[in-house]
Amino acid sequence: MHLREAKVHELDAIYTIGFDAWSDGLAYEKYLSACRSSKKYQAGTWYVLIENEQILSSLIVYQDLFGLKDGCFGIGSLATPESFRGKGYASDLINLVKADLFANQNCTAIFLHSDIGHQFYSRLGFITIEGANCMYAPSDSFSFDGSIPSYF
Repeated sequence: MHLREAKVHELDAIYTIGFDAWSDGLAYEKYLSACRSSKKYQAGTWYVLIENEQILSSLIVYQDLFGLKDGCFGIGSLATPESFRGKGYASDLINLVKADLFANQNCTAIFLHSDIGHQFYSRLGFITIEGANCMYAPSDSFSFDGSIPSYF
């Protein structure tokens, strides 16, 4: 099992993983078309957790967008194929991305907007921002100043 940036030919498969949660009633082809043309999806870097060239989980990482300050990153669109859910792959992916960002990208904090209960992300070191669906994982040197990035 390893972390890597997603390859362009994998993007449709990644978008499909989120169809059950984010299609908002769109037919599959319209949903896929919307994902392909999404400026938001094009602006980030997709990461995948892979084993035997099988995508176990995916997420997108943003930098310098949505009001993220210097050194801060945002993660979103965490998804795991239905047949792999409940096996810890999403947690593994987040932990690997966090470790990479803090070790290799001069990251001071990672933000996310949680559409699910905060308990999942709390177990992974994220802190809830009071009164918001936003959470963050700080580096040792980060001091939260109250600035919340816009939804991504």
